[in-house]
Amino acid sequence: MADTDKGIHDSVDAVLEQWRRERPDLPVAPVGVITRLARVRTHLDTALAEVFAGFDLTPADFQALVNLRRAGAPYQLGQARLMAALGLTSGTVSVRLTRLEQRGIVIREPDPDDKRSHTVRLTGKGLELFDRIAPLHLAGEELLLSALTPDEQTRLAALLRKLLTSFEHTGPHATRLWGMTLEPARIARRRRTAVGLSDHPGLLVTAITPDGPAAHAGIRPGDLLTHRDTVEIRTCEDLNPTTSGPVILRILRAEQPLDITIDPDQSASENP
Repeated sequence: MADTDKGIHDSVDAVLEQWRRERPDLPVAPVGVITRLARVRTHLDTALAEVFAGFDLTPADFQALVNLRRAGAPYQLGQARLMAALGLTSGTVSVRLTRLEQRGIVIREPDPDDKRSHTVRLTGKGLELFDRIAPLHLAGEELLLSALTPDEQTRLAALLRKLLTSFEHTGPHATRLWGMTLEPARIARRRRTAVGLSDHPGLLVTAITPDGPAAHAGIRPGDLLTHRDTVEIRTCEDLNPTTSGPVILRILRAEQPLDITIDPDQSASENP
């Protein structure tokens, strides 16, 4: 039982305290975020699975229904597209779809545009099943967040969005803004330290569009965007791309700090 005289602690607090005692030299602060995310996810998965089990479904089964329903009438997707949306291998998706097909929840048909593939369609029974589960599922999710006020949930969602975009907006999906291609802070730190530069968070410029706002401002590939005015830049949201007019950016060019003024209105802005 938590000792309320010393504040309410969770299981991760105990882990952190043990490391501070055993290895005070280790920078364990990230454990407070990463481990808590993992442990909260375990609690969420267990609770949500109970809802789906009442309908003889797994959470992954329901995700297949969700993707088909979200596609809109006639509630179908190519099997390859569904596989990509679920983040599963072809074999795993095939086994799952076979089970759902045997229950009459989905039907697979030859893809008219690709004879080697199939489309997957939600049946009337599948649509009715989704409509029964969805309200219970959403009510369960709302219940699981009861410890947080609506404002706290909004703030947490915003922080998680920033973190998730740092994983999703990279490589071929990297953000393009103001005539720049920008890699997130975790990629920037890794690439800078790999070539012997300081470990500094920011957005790494990897490409410049000729005649775009960034090119006119003199920004170059390899530059690190660290601040907009006095605001530290960790994600593209920190650039506040919806505003107009000149913007002062602090950059690191190798190890040299520079202030550069960029005018996003010099050409059409690119969307992330």
